[in-house]
Amino acid sequence: MKISMKPFWKQGNKRRLLRALRLFTVSVGTTAVCMLLSLSFLKLDSPPTALEASVFNGGKEFSAQKEESAPAAASTASPGEVIPLGTVFGIKLFTDGVIVASLSDIYTETGVCCPAAEAGIEPGDYLLQANGQDIPDNTALARAIGQSGGEPITFQVRREQEIFETQVTPVFGEGSFKTGMWVRDSAAGIGTLTFYDPASGLFAGLGHGICDMDTSGVMALKSGEPAPITLSGIVKGEENSPGQLRGYFSSDQPLGSLLQNKDTGVYGTLDNPPEGETVEILPREEIHCGPVQLLVTLDESGPQPYDAEILQILDLEQKTKNLVVQVTDPRLLQATGGIVQGMSGCPLLQDGKLAGAVTHVFTEDPTTGYGICAQTMWEESQICSVSK
Repeated sequence: MKISMKPFWKQGNKRRLLRALRLFTVSVGTTAVCMLLSLSFLKLDSPPTALEASVFNGGKEFSAQKEESAPAAASTASPGEVIPLGTVFGIKLFTDGVIVASLSDIYTETGVCCPAAEAGIEPGDYLLQANGQDIPDNTALARAIGQSGGEPITFQVRREQEIFETQVTPVFGEGSFKTGMWVRDSAAGIGTLTFYDPASGLFAGLGHGICDMDTSGVMALKSGEPAPITLSGIVKGEENSPGQLRGYFSSDQPLGSLLQNKDTGVYGTLDNPPEGETVEILPREEIHCGPVQLLVTLDESGPQPYDAEILQILDLEQKTKNLVVQVTDPRLLQATGGIVQGMSGCPLLQDGKLAGAVTHVFTEDPTTGYGICAQTMWEESQICSVSK
């Protein structure tokens, strides 16, 4: 069926259609990189860790054409005031239960099997108890399986909001009793603090959750802590090769406590609250395309401002990936190639207010990535404040 577009063009809407097509390309046609992964997959400079990336698959094209700013909306009251940070920090997270990262077959004298899969366990499930005993970590799980003697083990399992029990019978293969589960109980890495809220006493960082590399799910937090980091180098980002800040944990003394790991970031308290001038949070509806300042830490000199630009404003109603941001500062491009792993959470300042934070990098263009609205992170921090 052939549809005529002439009436549409006559109404002068050609320009709006092109803008809509560009926005659609950005929304569904990009590949973004999650900047923080689990402990097992982090590459470190010696003692501890520097990040690796997991890929969020989308399309393969991104048009960096700028979208013109919409007419300014009526001024809206700022939801609050915070201290913008831009400080790198280490993250240590321990899961609430042991997460099943993946399943594998076991070769026995009688054939090939996977007891965990046969019992209905799936990747992404959390193992909470074995025969009524808590499973705080991988070691406790390995001990329960090893001491089973091949007898069935009743596991308490959490899958999203559901908790149920199932029996797994370990089999003997390759010298020990096994169930066919690869598990994980912790994660670690480097990120950036976005802001500190003096009113609630809480910080916010990353702008995205700490995800399990294998399941891509946000890891359930049992306990965790922000930790001091010493930066030791930069791997420059290139096309289809994300860069990273390299460093290591410089002390066993934590900076505070993690309270929440959400899809919008990590939230917690600091033992020594940072000092600095507060700025207003820019309401979502007042964020516009155009220049911004990006606060980034690259060395011991601490956070420094760099020029960037908001190219696109996406769906402000969703929690993440609200903005498309491009680094324009020659100094930052020379040092990092653009956005690199470890810059997750870097504050975005616009019109003297905190507009958002950088969260992901586009693998095909390291100068460009996604951002989240600061108001969303602030609202999540208020929920943490009530529950802490």
